Amino acid sequence: MDFWDELRFATQVMNDAKRTLICEPDKADEVRALVEAMGAAGTFEVMTSAACPPGQILVLDEQALTAVQNQALQRVTRRMNLRRP
Repeated sequence: MDFWDELRFATQVMNDAKRTLICEPDKADEVRALVEAMGAAGTFEVMTSAACPPGQILVLDEQALTAVQNQALQRVTRRMNLRRP
């Protein structure tokens, strides 16, 4: 593996590791400070939601959700193509 391949691989690993943290609106500053203290600001994005259960932080893997959604759409498309006369 040459330098550029290694760099692309490292970039892919970092992007795959990114997650969204969802917390209560009044805890956002506290969670952001914790993420900063961990040195993980590039890995975690903090968002708020009133639907987040009190005292909990939800971890969302948006790339995994997108992959599942794409897979489901492809499955439906394949079924539709198979049913054409």
